[in-house]
Amino acid sequence: MPALPAALALESAVWLVADHRNPYGYDQELLDYHRDLIAPHGLPLRGDLVRSGTGVSFTDLAHRLVGAAHRSGLPWPQGPDLLVLAYALPDYHPLTTVSAGVNRLLGGGARSFAVSEQGLRAPYTALRLARAYARSGRCARLALLVLEQTTLPYAEPLLEQRRLADSGALLFFGQDGGYGPASPPAAVPEGRLAGALAAAADGVPERDVLVVAGPGADAAELAAAGLPCHRAGPGSYCTGVWLDLARHHRDWAARYRALVLCDTDPRTGRSSVLALHYRGAAPTSARLPARSAHR
Repeated sequence: MPALPAALALESAVWLVADHRNPYGYDQELLDYHRDLIAPHGLPLRGDLVRSGTGVSFTDLAHRLVGAAHRSGLPWPQGPDLLVLAYALPDYHPLTTVSAGVNRLLGGGARSFAVSEQGLRAPYTALRLARAYARSGRCARLALLVLEQTTLPYAEPLLEQRRLADSGALLFFGQDGGYGPASPPAAVPEGRLAGALAAAADGVPERDVLVVAGPGADAAELAAAGLPCHRAGPGSYCTGVWLDLARHHRDWAARYRALVLCDTDPRTGRSSVLALHYRGAAPTSARLPARSAHR
């Protein structure tokens, strides 16, 4: 029996906070689709929100991220063998299979699927699934795509409460070293984040651990954990932790043996926690230029 591949580790990443708008395109069939979809939930269709929105779709974000990845240099000539799209808020264009389209742009050789309907836990679940694929010998090169868009045909409280931006990160996990999942992500009940962070960092000296917290994590619980902490800025629901991982993982690799990613979903009060341990060669990162993002 051939040896199983090593655990997946972050090799390179690109990220984007979009500052552009796309022109509104009237589509009555699409509006009718959404009206039928949201009516059972008692939500009125808000065509005005679609007209005033940015019109930045998942496909738009994904294509820009893939373009940036090609320009900065893909880590593998043959492309990924597993591609997972993770998102919390849906796309306005629901009939587009974004994961399959991105797979084609990255060589077409990957199993591809999406993880959704889990709130901000979706990317954590995506990595749990990818880790299981790798441990079974069916995955050695993962492309993880985390997307968030803000044009919706109904009133979404999070868009107002958090003033969300269209954003995304594309992270490539392979075999050549970097930060990789040390264990499956944990689902943490409300009020127990501090203990979960301490457990995730167990066995690593405090000076070698960095907590990377999303905007929803409770400041008091982060302080109670007693660990160095980087806090993702406002403007995201699902993408914040992953944007900052893509931005900073190369710098963090020179300072920290372990990262503990975490965020708390404002809809449920439940947190997600994932420990990433570093090994091997230093990874690389690149950013897609956008006026609303900063180096």
